[in-house]
Amino acid sequence: MISRYALHDTANLSTYFALSSGLPKGVKPRYNISPTASSPVIVSGATGRIVKLMNWGLVAKGAKDMNSVFRYKTFNIPSEKIFSKHSWEQLALVSRCLIPANGFYDLNGSGKKRAFYTQPTDKSMLVFAGVHSSWQDLDGVIHGTYSMLTTEADMDRPNFSGRMPVIIKREDEARWLDPALNDASSVYDMIRPYPSNRLDIYEVSSAVHSPKSDHPSLAARI
Repeated sequence: MISRYALHDTANLSTYFALSSGLPKGVKPRYNISPTASSPVIVSGATGRIVKLMNWGLVAKGAKDMNSVFRYKTFNIPSEKIFSKHSWEQLALVSRCLIPANGFYDLNGSGKKRAFYTQPTDKSMLVFAGVHSSWQDLDGVIHGTYSMLTTEADMDRPNFSGRMPVIIKREDEARWLDPALNDASSVYDMIRPYPSNRLDIYEVSSAVHSPKSDHPSLAARI
């Protein structure tokens, strides 16, 4: 399960994704994004790619608040099970999004709390496979929500949980957002494990376990 990631290179989002409009208000560098947090995702709009701020974690219709995100672990969807539930299947076929990141954390909560950070070896942008939906709160306000697809990690490293986000390759980003692509085989073709030799994983401060911590040193090697 992946419950923390970082996105601090927000200044280059418009250029990297060739956005049709600017960034919405509220997009800022973050080093410890946790479930329910409002974060930028890339979706396909009428005039091209756009960024929307959405809350991390799908929320069931009728839920009174976002606590169900934690209870039902809806911030992650195992990619191998994406077509096992009708609701997930529909999102995977018609409501896909890209989740920009600079790296993600693997939290080890057994015994002494430890944390590990994974980023590209060249420190470039990562783009995770996501699906998005919406939820209306008790006041009638509609919130965009998203979930991150995960897969088995192609890594044989000590203290690593064995799961990681599905990383969409650069050449597949346009296909992932293409609304005309609506068959399961094409989706499956893009959610393969990312080559481990392109990723660097190392131990970082356990302070990242607290969602209140958010500063550059969280991603620093120790």
